[in-house]
Amino acid sequence: MKLTLSIPRTRPAHLANIPAPEGCELPLLQLTGADQTLIAERDPSLPVYHVNLPALEGEAEMDFEVSELDSADSATGIATSDADGKLDIEVAGSPFLTFHHTTNYPKPVINPILSPNGANMLREPMEAWGEGEHPWQRGLTLMQGAINGVDCWNERPDHPGFGHTTQDDISISHNPLSLLIESDNTWYEGDRPLMTDSRSYRLFGSSRNAVVLDITHTLKASHGAVTIGDTKEGGFLCIRVNPSMNANAEGHMGNAYGATDERGCWSLPSHWMDYYGPVGDETVGFAIFDNPQNFRYPTTWHVRGYGLFAPNCWMFKPDHHLPEGESLTFRWRVTVHTGDTGQADIANRFLDYVDGPRVEWE
Repeated sequence: MKLTLSIPRTRPAHLANIPAPEGCELPLLQLTGADQTLIAERDPSLPVYHVNLPALEGEAEMDFEVSELDSADSATGIATSDADGKLDIEVAGSPFLTFHHTTNYPKPVINPILSPNGANMLREPMEAWGEGEHPWQRGLTLMQGAINGVDCWNERPDHPGFGHTTQDDISISHNPLSLLIESDNTWYEGDRPLMTDSRSYRLFGSSRNAVVLDITHTLKASHGAVTIGDTKEGGFLCIRVNPSMNANAEGHMGNAYGATDERGCWSLPSHWMDYYGPVGDETVGFAIFDNPQNFRYPTTWHVRGYGLFAPNCWMFKPDHHLPEGESLTFRWRVTVHTGDTGQADIANRFLDYVDGPRVEWE
């Protein structure tokens, strides 16, 4: 099999998505070119291969001989340690994030996410069920405020009308380009299950200047029909940044249309948003890309100057009804970057996510 890639625009060296050839579900492909050999890793939920391409000029072409790759070493630079319900992950030789998946919190949560110099880019999590300013915004979470009328965003222990999420299962796999965390979860009001979900966090090996985390979240009406209500409280994806990054302090927010403040971004649609600011002596940020296949793409945003950052396609929209036995899948790409929006090349990275190299398979 042969592959020709045509590059529609000048791009730096970073991760690219290429459509899989029809009927090809091989997990790994080897791409052998004139002066380089690359590994393409298939996405577990989409007919797409991921590959790290070099910097290329617009209108460039690359030709490859393609063959099946039976196995390859796991991604260099990604290491994990899992103990006591905490999965610690290193990227490029330094600590990067911790995924908490115990019952210590009312929902699974990622915190911290560390800058290259080791500073937490997220607000430090408050005590579970504690008081304070939005304590349920614990870092990077998946939550929503109106599931069958139950608030699964705010946290009220043992109060009717408030929910929590419990992880039922988790698996971790190391791949040539990525680390994949997959989990199954149940959403409850008290002891009553509301729905289930499957979620995956796919972290790609890279430099610490721009780490890519792909999140897939599939909602399942496993315990009867599910109504997802009109609410600003949710995303499902939610990030709460370090207070030093807050846009009402020294930080900045910005969307794909050039808006740079809460008035221009909150509740309005955009294909992507970036939130960056100072942490210690570094400028760092999070960019979230909405996937074109997502429900109500491009999403509206629940983004605040005080540091909340969440794609939310539910606010000021009709309730969405998911019949029993059906599911709904969301995908987002989170790029954890150094520098500001321009320095991190966020606009071009988004274009590579949704409109990558042109592909011709033979």
